[in-house]
Amino acid sequence: MSIRAALTPCLEAFENLIKYTETTEYDKKDEVPKFSWTIQLDRLRNWASNVGALELGNASLDHLLRDPPRRASLRQIRDLIPKILGRIEKLLKEVTDDDVSDVEDDYEELFDDPETPLQGLFDCVQSHIGCLEQHATLIPGSKTADALTRSSVMNNAMLTDARQSALADVESGDKNGGSTTGGS
Repeated sequence: MSIRAALTPCLEAFENLIKYTETTEYDKKDEVPKFSWTIQLDRLRNWASNVGALELGNASLDHLLRDPPRRASLRQIRDLIPKILGRIEKLLKEVTDDDVSDVEDDYEELFDDPETPLQGLFDCVQSHIGCLEQHATLIPGSKTADALTRSSVMNNAMLTDARQSALADVESGDKNGGSTTGGS
């Protein structure tokens, strides 16, 4: 399954959940309020935008990961992303089905002692989106990876400048009698 094909129903499930939280049937507003779900939807949309998950053609994540030569890790990411998106979609549908009590058995190992099954589902969704964000840093050409590369290059340049400045200070101290402390 393509990443784009897995992402589309996941986003639809998220949008349905947001609509559901606005109804009177959603009686769990105290457990997980609408804005918490909205934040997670925004995180998923940002991830999709940064990696090109909804793009078509050469700009798409599917194209970027279609046949990564000598990069087994990218093949694993390509195979893993649709699975993660499918899990998120399933979790979101569990919430709108309004029968979250039986889901605890399916995702018991993922729960971090939530107060309620709904909070556990929310924690799982939040965690899965975090996994997608972490994988984005490994995808060459993604905005996330490019930003990290630019940041790393800038940090290295600043360190190099600082080292050169420190060396220049040491050298100028050597030319002034070998002492940089100013005492004699």
